[in-house]
Amino acid sequence: MGIEIGGSIEKVNGKEISYNEFVERYLAKNQPVVLTGLMDDWRACKDWVFDNGKPNLKFFSTHFGNSKVQVADCGTREFTDQKRVEMTVSEFIDHWIDDRECGGASNSFQEGNGKFVLYLKDWHFVTVQALNFDSMIELYILIMSGSVGAFTPVGFIAQE
Repeated sequence: MGIEIGGSIEKVNGKEISYNEFVERYLAKNQPVVLTGLMDDWRACKDWVFDNGKPNLKFFSTHFGNSKVQVADCGTREFTDQKRVEMTVSEFIDHWIDDRECGGASNSFQEGNGKFVLYLKDWHFVTVQALNFDSMIELYILIMSGSVGAFTPVGFIAQE
């Protein structure tokens, strides 16, 4: 029992289609399409994952290791949600690697090594104020000029 889906969705290299052609062929007709190739040159596609698609945990630990993050402890309930704990990205990655080396998690919330599964959800960098910029425009100019590295934490600029 399940939903049967028929038909197919066209794949188009996004670098080979103009915006006007996209609007005419897909947007105006409300026609679904899978656009490929648009992120091929993004550094995240090279730095964040290996060629096999698995995450490059060492990269995250090296570049963001000291960042504090909220992690859900999937084995502990607190009110109507999982309990949240604060740890560094390095601590979270160490937990992840330790789990891999001990056989990985099953379908339950408890891992093979007796620890509970941790879930890093909604990882946000909100450190713009700490960067000491006079304005968001100055920050934007520095980012676009390359003066601020691609991995400088500048998330949630609109909310600042």
